[in-house]
Amino acid sequence: MTKLLVVEDEKELRDFLRSFLKSQGYETLVASSGEDALQLAKKEAPRLILLDIVLPGMDGFEVCRHLRQNVQTANTPIIMITARGALADKLTGFEEGADDYITKPFDIDELVARIETQLRHVEQALLSELTGLPGNTQIEQAIKRLVKMRDRAWAIMYVDIDNFKAYNDVYGFLQGNELIKATARIIQEVGAQFSNASETADGIDFVGHVGGDDFVVITTPEKVRLICEEIIRRFDLEAPTHYAPSHRQRGYIVTTNRRGEVARFPIVTVSIGVVTNLHRAIDDPLLVSKIAAEVKQKAKTASGSSYYVDSRR
Repeated sequence: MTKLLVVEDEKELRDFLRSFLKSQGYETLVASSGEDALQLAKKEAPRLILLDIVLPGMDGFEVCRHLRQNVQTANTPIIMITARGALADKLTGFEEGADDYITKPFDIDELVARIETQLRHVEQALLSELTGLPGNTQIEQAIKRLVKMRDRAWAIMYVDIDNFKAYNDVYGFLQGNELIKATARIIQEVGAQFSNASETADGIDFVGHVGGDDFVVITTPEKVRLICEEIIRRFDLEAPTHYAPSHRQRGYIVTTNRRGEVARFPIVTVSIGVVTNLHRAIDDPLLVSKIAAEVKQKAKTASGSSYYVDSRR
C-alpha cells in the first residue's frame, strides 16, 4: 500500500483527507505541525507528501526546504496545499522544492489526480523497484544542474561491478538482482554517511542508478577518497557472501566469456571512475560522459576493486 503523509493544521480537513485517501487505497499518515512532519517523514519514508503552507511554528516553505535538504526525502514528491492563491507564494513553493501546488478550496478528484500524476512521475524517473534510487531521468537532470555550477567544485563518481555478466550467467538474474540491490544499499548508505544538508540541497550529494550494475554518486572533490575507499571496503566484504561456499573458497567461477571461450572469473569487484571540475572547467554533460568512460576504464585496468580520479587540466 502506497504511503502518503498529510501535513495540515486544520483538524477537520486533516481528518477528511486521511479518511478519503484511505478509501482510495492509500496508507495515510498525518501531522499537524512542521516539526511533526519532519520526524514522520524521516521515520516512515512516505512516497508523497501533501503539505499545507500555513502551519503553527515552522511554515510549509521551511518544511519543504528541510525535506529537500535530507538525503532520505530529497526526491520525495511534495504537493503544497494552501488557501493562498498568489503567484508569488506558488513561485516560492516551487523554489523551495515543491513539485505541485493546489489551492483551497479544491476538488477532491483533482487532488487525487495530482497525487497519481506525481507518483507516476516517480515511477517513470526511477529505474525500477529494484533499487529505489533515482534513475536516468533524474541523473541527467542532476548532471545538467551540476555543470552550470561554475563557482562550485564537484565530483561525479561512476561505479561499476566488474565481472557482473559472468556472475549473472552462473547464478541467474534473480541472484544478480540481489547483488545489484546490495551494491545500491552500500552506495546509498556510504553516500548518506558523508553527506551534509547544504550540499544535498544544492544537488551535490546525490546517488543514482544508471541501470544494470552501473551507479552514479555526486559529491565534492574533498570527499572522493573517503567515499571511494568506504564503498570498496564494504563491497569487498559483502561480495563473497553472494557466492556458493565452493566458489567462495576457490575464489572464482567458471563460465564462457564474450568470445564463447570457457574462462575463470574472480569474485566480483567494483571499479569507480571519477570526473571532477577541480582542475578544469566542464560545462557540457556530454563531456562528463566521455571523461567518465575513460576514467572508469582506467580503474578497471587495476587488479581488484579500485578507483581512478581524472586530474587532467
